[in-house]
Amino acid sequence: MKQWVQNNFWIFFCGIFAFIGTIMGGVFATLVHSQYQLRTLGERADAEVIEMTYSSKGTSSPTLSFTTRDGETVVHNPGMFTSPAEYQVGDRTTLWYDPADPHHLVVKGADSWLAPLITGVFFLIFGGIGYGGFWNIYRSNKRRAWLLDQGQAVDATFTQVRYNTSLKVNGASPYVIDAQWLDKSSNKVYQFTSENLWFDPTEFIGSKQIRVLIDPKNPARHLMDLSFLPEAGN
Repeated sequence: MKQWVQNNFWIFFCGIFAFIGTIMGGVFATLVHSQYQLRTLGERADAEVIEMTYSSKGTSSPTLSFTTRDGETVVHNPGMFTSPAEYQVGDRTTLWYDPADPHHLVVKGADSWLAPLITGVFFLIFGGIGYGGFWNIYRSNKRRAWLLDQGQAVDATFTQVRYNTSLKVNGASPYVIDAQWLDKSSNKVYQFTSENLWFDPTEFIGSKQIRVLIDPKNPARHLMDLSFLPEAGN
């Protein structure tokens, strides 16, 4: 499992974020749909704040009392704590309830938008990172396939093996190989970096020249040929 996570870290990382984002998106859609149904098909009622519940952090939640169309008195606390307090005892507000289940309701104000807002923001953040990451992985794989098929091979000069400290898995960073190539036609030097490696490749670099596949129109798009290296065993 550790080896798989190392070799597929970005898939694993994006998968977690996409999974959480999908759940948050489902909760957001459910909340919005439920509130829409209550507002359009439910009964409207006038409610009174009869009590305020305060938390140790100073936030507060109102307890509401209202009478249904059938004359039933319902006492409800939405469990939504806010600061500053949105209501005081004696305040009145509007709510919509399900006639078949009066405790299934939505209250005008923060109760109706705070939960959808929170889940919607989490959906955008986690979903954006997760699905955006998958899109980048797709583009990277597509670019890799193009370079393998149509890339121009050049011999770059090996410069160093270093840690890719921008990535850590279980406290360890992968190795990368750096090389450079002089394009004599333009007299420009290009720097190339390999894909992440989870073992030190130094002793296997017998030649100072490393084959790199480049896009002739944009040498920054490159793929270092690491077929000369052995596979990681663990």
